Amino acid sequence: MTTDIPAIPSIDFDHHSEHYARHWREINEQNRAACPVAHTDAHGGFWVLSSYEDIATVAKDDAAFSSYQELDDGTHTGATIPAGPIRQVPIEMDPPEFTAYRRLLNRSFAPAVIAEWEDYIRSATTYCIDQVIDSGTCDLVADVLNPVPAITTLSVLGLPTEDWRSFSDTIHEMVHTPPDPDGNFAADDAAQRLMELFVTVTETISARRQNPTDDLISTLVHAEIDGEPMSDQRLLEIISLVIFGGVDTTGSLLSSVLRWLEANPHERERLAADPGLIPQATEEFLRFFSPVQGLARTATHDCVIGDQQIRKGERLFLSWASANFDPALFPDADQVELDRFPNRHQSFGIGVHRCLGSNLARLEFRVVLEEILRRMPDFHISDDAEPFRSIGVVNGWVNLPTTFTAGVREGSDVGGNPALTL
Repeated sequence: MTTDIPAIPSIDFDHHSEHYARHWREINEQNRAACPVAHTDAHGGFWVLSSYEDIATVAKDDAAFSSYQELDDGTHTGATIPAGPIRQVPIEMDPPEFTAYRRLLNRSFAPAVIAEWEDYIRSATTYCIDQVIDSGTCDLVADVLNPVPAITTLSVLGLPTEDWRSFSDTIHEMVHTPPDPDGNFAADDAAQRLMELFVTVTETISARRQNPTDDLISTLVHAEIDGEPMSDQRLLEIISLVIFGGVDTTGSLLSSVLRWLEANPHERERLAADPGLIPQATEEFLRFFSPVQGLARTATHDCVIGDQQIRKGERLFLSWASANFDPALFPDADQVELDRFPNRHQSFGIGVHRCLGSNLARLEFRVVLEEILRRMPDFHISDDAEPFRSIGVVNGWVNLPTTFTAGVREGSDVGGNPALTL
């Protein structure tokens, strides 16, 4: 007598493909309905989790599903598929090691601390809009949506804000370029430019050891973990996470939202007339556009998810984007409802690894949207706007050519930094 072994449900799924970028909602809906735990051969093979409940279960179980595993060949698995070029800490750590690092960083990203950045962010937004307001035309991505988060992120860290364009353009290219067949996330030239930029980071670390100032790098340089200062490599891993998490994600969400608002003029007018509605609307925009589509885990032992056997060492992709459309949690999920409540979206993740910078992202989003609706209320985005070819890292737009009624400058030099130029 023989026992039938259930066939592993196989799907053709690659979250970095252009096909996925154009049809991600439909693909996730099909997976959720037909096989919420399924396997794909893309990128060496991994499991795709599509239901809200399964994803929440895995994301909250750090003992069974690791965010970082070193492999025998000297490589590693991390929070992305494929693994990124540099380890990002603490998102690619597990408790208990994770806990001390996250506790340290939480202090710098607490709501009260982040609230103090509002004037700076508004000043940066004013500065960026001032550069184009009298022309009546701009690329919203290049001129406003990417600069403001980049300038703010560098300032939070204590890096030179005049370098914002180099960081922003390089990371913008990296996040929308699909990985090559060898699993590298960006073209060699972009990766090389990034390494050159990190020379500035290393120099700043050295300078802050001697002369600390009131910035995040100074805090990190002089902090101790388990009674010991952090190495330069560990500091680079933390700073890398802050830069990659802060430079392109918020701008990408804004780009998707502005296109939607143009197509929905009543809602645009509603938010412009009452900016107090923006915070709750932000949660619905996060759910509907899912700027980060998902993150990965590695099984630490054999287990069962749904009705599927997962083996030790196998990779799992947790699709925040699919969870955000699960009808079990979100009635009429395919509709944008700006006053949706409750809204337990997973766009910032779930569990102890929930997005460190969520408070800053929400603040940046609110301020930039307020200022665009106030100063460019009739903005019109060209049909030539170019979406990302790959949204496996971040879901957004390469550019947004835009026209609007010209206005007047309001005058801001971003915290008194005349060296900052666009």
